[in-house]
Parts: sequence; C-alpha cells; structure tokens
Amino acid sequence: MGVRAWLALGLLAAFLGIVAIALWYRGEAISAEANAAKARAGLATATAANAVQQETIGRLRATAEANDRLVAQMTDQLAAINAAVADTNQQIGELKDANEDVRAYLAGRVPADLDRLLNR
Repeated sequence: MGVRAWLALGLLAAFLGIVAIALWYRGEAISAEANAAKARAGLATATAANAVQQETIGRLRATAEANDRLVAQMTDQLAAINAAVADTNQQIGELKDANEDVRAYLAGRVPADLDRLLNR
C-alpha cells in the first residue's frame, strides 16, 4: 500500500471518529432533552400538588379560626352559667338564712333516687 492509501485510510478513520463523536454528542443531547422533559413534568406535578396542599392549609386555617371562635363563645357561655349558678346559690343561701320555712325545707331528707341523680 502506498502513502496515498495510508493517508486515505487515516482520513477515513478520522472522519469515522468525528462521526462517532457527533453521534455520541447527539445521543447525550437527546438524553438531556428527555431528562428536561421529565423534570418539567415533575415540576408541573409538584406545582399542582403544592396548590392542592395550599388549598387544604387554607381550609384547615379557616376551620381552626372557626374552632377558636366557638371555644371563645363556649368559654363566655360557661362563665355566664357559672355566674348564674353562683348567683342562684347565693340567693338560696340568703333565703335559707332569712326564711324559716326555706331552712326547714332544705334541711329535709332528699329521696335516695333524687340524691343519686343530683350527686353523680
């Protein structure tokens, strides 16, 4: 083989090497494009899930605020009930001290069934 043949063979090998490198880079680019598409899809899924979670958090916060308002109302109502019971007890005590008939009535024996019901 002559020099020309070796030179042609060398050029062919260099050309095939360049083509192989180009094809390898093209494969990497296709793979990177596929990975980017998967990442975009994952981002869309995560964004949708985040939106759903934000809606849920909003509903939970609204429920917590409503619960707080209810607890505050119940606390006020309980305080009013306690005040009414204390007032009633005070009035009964005053009646007991002032009226002999009331004192005699309150000193009487409470039936056992009623006592169990009242003292449970």
